[in-house]
Amino acid sequence: MKQKFDKYWSDIHGLMAVATVLDPRFKLQMLTAFFTSVYGIERAATEVEKVRSLLYQLVLQYQQAAEDVATSNGQNSRSVATAVNGSTEDDELFNIFYQYISSQPADASSHVRTELDLYLDEPLLPRTQELDIINWWKYGGIKYPTLQSIARDIFPIPVTTVASESAFSTSGRVISPHRSKLAPKMIEALVCMQAWARADMLDDPNLVAAALMTCNEEEEEEMEENESTVID
Repeated sequence: MKQKFDKYWSDIHGLMAVATVLDPRFKLQMLTAFFTSVYGIERAATEVEKVRSLLYQLVLQYQQAAEDVATSNGQNSRSVATAVNGSTEDDELFNIFYQYISSQPADASSHVRTELDLYLDEPLLPRTQELDIINWWKYGGIKYPTLQSIARDIFPIPVTTVASESAFSTSGRVISPHRSKLAPKMIEALVCMQAWARADMLDDPNLVAAALMTCNEEEEEEMEENESTVID
């Protein structure tokens, strides 16, 4: 059981930690509090530092990607200008300058580090359920452009849930994936029933039950035929 939990937790641990830090109501303070409660003070400090390091790596990657796009756009603009006006000595001098700037990672790293540190040093926002975190980053996070890009990618990720009994059951699956799926006929029947219900066309509930029962019986017959075919 613990092995299975550790497997799932290791996959989502970093993502959840980054999402927590990018919430201006929590940041690293929440991670520090919970890690201390779970792991103790010494290991909590190590875990928080891992998250901080992950954030710096993410920000550097996003910053580098943005710089690559800007460099590519600048080269395209200069190419167009050269094609129109012809090559000049000024163009060659500017090319030397641009190449020098693009080869200086120290400035980019310092800028990224400052942006992240400024965000972490700001006071926490009041903890309210009404805060729309995506809108906050859209408008309030403009002064942190790199973090804003990270938040735009992380927060829209859909989260799927599954019953804990199913995920961590030691007895295995009770219903096979083949039998737990919805066949096309059943989906069609459910869609039709929903449409009829909205149109107030279902006066007799018995008709609904009979239709679904018939559809379910046909499904089971088809599944049994398919299973027997596979066995044969």
